[in-house]
Amino acid sequence: ELCKLADQLRGGDYFAILGVDPDTSSDSLQRAYEALSERTHPDRYSGASRAIRDLAAEVYGLVNEAYSTLSDPRGFQEYNLKRKQAERDRAQRAQAEQALEAESEFRKGEAALGGRDYEIALRHFGRALELYPDEGDHHAHYGWALYLCHPGEPTIVNEALEHVRRGLKLASHREKPYLFMGRLYKAIGRADVAEKMFTRAVHIQPECVEALRELRLINMRREKSKGLMRRLLGR
Repeated sequence: ELCKLADQLRGGDYFAILGVDPDTSSDSLQRAYEALSERTHPDRYSGASRAIRDLAAEVYGLVNEAYSTLSDPRGFQEYNLKRKQAERDRAQRAQAEQALEAESEFRKGEAALGGRDYEIALRHFGRALELYPDEGDHHAHYGWALYLCHPGEPTIVNEALEHVRRGLKLASHREKPYLFMGRLYKAIGRADVAEKMFTRAVHIQPECVEALRELRLINMRREKSKGLMRRLLGR
């Protein structure tokens, strides 16, 4: 029982050691201390081995250290401030680690997309989106991969459009969301909107080869259509 208690107390914050909340009253704090102090007092283990007596002394010391800090108003305030800062630091580290994992998943998705392995790409983009939903590229790439996996299903196309549209809102400074939006509008027969999207992608990134290729195709079709009309009118 003492070993189990020691494992619980080691590394725990003072509130956890005494089993109280940060907003507990001084009376509740004292009652919690007295109950735990009685359980862990070294006198209870005076007939035990040296190892057990040392462990009891360690646990009792932790309990007393926690109580002496929290029962002092100034010590309580300083400890609580440090505790909150430590919690913020842990949250920031966890967020940074999550962002790095999301970036790794996104890169794997890009590689799979480049290899035309759309199902695998969708899986990686989905994981990146789950880990870091505030990144526009994650939404845009997920939407495009979703369409590529189910190009003939209207409901999926609408879902893909929603994801890419979300990507545009979050990353309006990136060219890929506009490129994917243009391709999706092209797929549903909205060539006029598609052209605007491709043009916007090129304005953001003049070397966006894919958007430039789409614009060239649109111009070629337009010129071909004009040529056909001139021949028909010439007759």
